Amino acid sequence: MLVGLYGTPGGPGLGILGTASATRTVSMTLEQVAAYQAVLTDVHVIPFFHMVTTIADPYPGKDNDYNHRVVSTTLQLWLDVAHRHRVWSVLDIQPGHSPITVELAYVEPYVRQRDVHLAIDPEFMMSETTRIPGQLIGFMNGTSLNLVQAWLNDIAMETGQRKMLIIHQFDNRMFDGKNLIEDYPLVELVWDADGFGGPSPKVGDYVQYAGEPGFEHGGFKLFYNYDMPLMTPAQVLQMKPRPVFVVYQ
Repeated sequence: MLVGLYGTPGGPGLGILGTASATRTVSMTLEQVAAYQAVLTDVHVIPFFHMVTTIADPYPGKDNDYNHRVVSTTLQLWLDVAHRHRVWSVLDIQPGHSPITVELAYVEPYVRQRDVHLAIDPEFMMSETTRIPGQLIGFMNGTSLNLVQAWLNDIAMETGQRKMLIIHQFDNRMFDGKNLIEDYPLVELVWDADGFGGPSPKVGDYVQYAGEPGFEHGGFKLFYNYDMPLMTPAQVLQMKPRPVFVVYQ
């Protein structure tokens, strides 16, 4: 079971991670982990940082890619702090108009490090040059997901550690061709039910994704300031199948 905090080490604005120093964020993460560990007395709960490293934005920039990245020195500082405190890390990609292969190349040196995993947000994969991140919902398909899985499976084989791949989804338009998703032996695919609101629609999305092709493990996102009411750890753990990945934004 993994429990962590979402945001970007580049600063506040995307979530709770980034509102304080890396060391303080460790303490904040452990506080949230403790609430789950108190319920799951027979399961080890692992803390993690969920860090958006490629951030989609509405500006084309010099490369016309509609994104910007967390600089390497900042990213490595947060990874080093996480390593020292036995906190895992998930690096999240919002590609904008950048090819996914370009963004994978940027994070590859970090994903090769121990206890560092990968997430992709299809909401910000813009397939058409006329689509601007944040104004229209992007999407991913099974073929591109398999490309990412194959890349990650190779890294896992070379580094000797299985890798997680988290895919965020809150709308059916965000993914096409789940029946094409293949199983890669060294990649743990986590389907994260994203989106904020009341418990009923959030749980409904989770149950839907769990019943669709390609599902391996369940993930669930909660929003401190936008979920009304915020589900308790006990309520989250009552969902079937029980999530193995819970992240707070």
